[in-house]
Amino acid sequence: MYTYNGDSMNNKDVIVYVENISDIGKITENTKYINISISNVDMDVIDYFFLHGQNFSYSDTINDKNGFLYVDYLTFKDGETIISNIIDRMPNNLNKLEMIRYIYISLGKILHEDINVIEDKNEIVSFESTSIVSNVWSSIVNNKINDVSVCKLFMYLCSRIGINSELISTSVKGNIANKVYLDNSFLIVDLFNDIYNIQGGFSTKYFDKYNDDRDMDIKLSYIKDNYTQYYIEKLLKKFDYTEEDAVYKILSLSVDILDIRDIGTVELYKIYRSIFDKYCPNYDIKINNFYIFNNSRGREHFIVINYNDKYYSFNYIKNCFVDVGYKMLFDNLNNRRIGLYDGEEFCSMEKGLVL
Repeated sequence: MYTYNGDSMNNKDVIVYVENISDIGKITENTKYINISISNVDMDVIDYFFLHGQNFSYSDTINDKNGFLYVDYLTFKDGETIISNIIDRMPNNLNKLEMIRYIYISLGKILHEDINVIEDKNEIVSFESTSIVSNVWSSIVNNKINDVSVCKLFMYLCSRIGINSELISTSVKGNIANKVYLDNSFLIVDLFNDIYNIQGGFSTKYFDKYNDDRDMDIKLSYIKDNYTQYYIEKLLKKFDYTEEDAVYKILSLSVDILDIRDIGTVELYKIYRSIFDKYCPNYDIKINNFYIFNNSRGREHFIVINYNDKYYSFNYIKNCFVDVGYKMLFDNLNNRRIGLYDGEEFCSMEKGLVL
């Protein structure tokens, strides 16, 4: 992943914007960089570069506004394969609204917000991390997004199935959303803030006014018969919250409802934060964002849930929450085997550590 900062020979044909198949004629022997329209997709263009584009690098373009974060051919090809697989799996008997909903749910299931590009959580945000989440092909290959790239991906897939949309600013969450045109009306959808709901199997909150259409979501195989909040409510409405290990029991029971292995770490944080805020509003339950530093993959994010001097984290090998223990966390923090993301408050003065 890299940027284009201009060519030393100042040749205008080094970088070529391609919107339709006729633009292929602009390519010369000097061309190295291709900007492809994702707002008005010509599948002949995609097919051409998929088969013959080994010598170029690729960036996405919206309404003639060129991108300057490029990926190599292999990332472009892998990204296009993933996108085509999503579209190919779409049922044939869908109306336009259902097609839009299908794209929304399909992307929401596989994309994860990357905490390593959140400025409030990192003293330094690497260019490599930012680049991965900023280009549509690298973001879908790596399953990592920010609010802009997820909207670009949603726009791109909608355009691939003949549905027009545009990017807009939203004052509700202060990020970018999509305005999607539906016959003589339009939808305002905000996939970025709905990803955790989709990965948890909850009803969505930001798909305009069609968030609780159970029949449509059953038809799309998003849910079998009801949303996750129904089963959480059924499980916890008679729960004894006075039990000493109530939080651990809630975590253990929730594993039978949530498919945690398919949930991103930021999304898992949001899911449990919303569950605890609703069902245990008077409990002082903290959720902290930690990382393990992996030389090959950078910071690997994990969460720790803390209540009454108990510290729980999800063990992916055992497929359950385990008590990781304060001493283990303390020792590993001191030894720099693990770290805390910026803005986290962990432990207490009495325990001798405030971070």
